[in-house]
Amino acid sequence: MFDVQTITEAASRRGFKRKNERNWTRRTDEFVQLVNLQKSAWSDSQAYLNFAMWPLALGEPSSFAESKMMFRTRAENLGATDPDTLFDAADRLQSLQDLRSAIAAGSVSALISVELRRLLDA
Repeated sequence: MFDVQTITEAASRRGFKRKNERNWTRRTDEFVQLVNLQKSAWSDSQAYLNFAMWPLALGEPSSFAESKMMFRTRAENLGATDPDTLFDAADRLQSLQDLRSAIAAGSVSALISVELRRLLDA
C-alpha cells in the first residue's frame, strides 16, 4: 500500500502541493498535473496511484477531480512502481510536445479526451 507521507514528501520535492487528502497538484507552463491516491473498492490493503493532466490551453480546470482531467492514467502505465518514479514520469510530461513525443514513442498509455487529442494533432 502507498504511504501518504512518502507520496507527500516525493511530491513536494517535485513542486507538487497537497490539494486534499489524496490529491497533489502542480502547474507547468502548459498543464495542471495531478497525482491521486485511490483506495481500492475491494480491498482495504490495496491502493492505486493515478496521474492526470489538464491542458492550460483550454483554460482552467473546473475541478481537480482525477476523473475530470483530460489525460488520465495509472502510475504503472507510465512505468512507475513507486512515487519517485511516478514523479520522474511527470517531469517528462510538462508540455504538449512532451506528451506528443511520449505517445509517438509508445511510452504512454492513457485515457485522452477528444479535446486534448485535437490539441495534440494541431
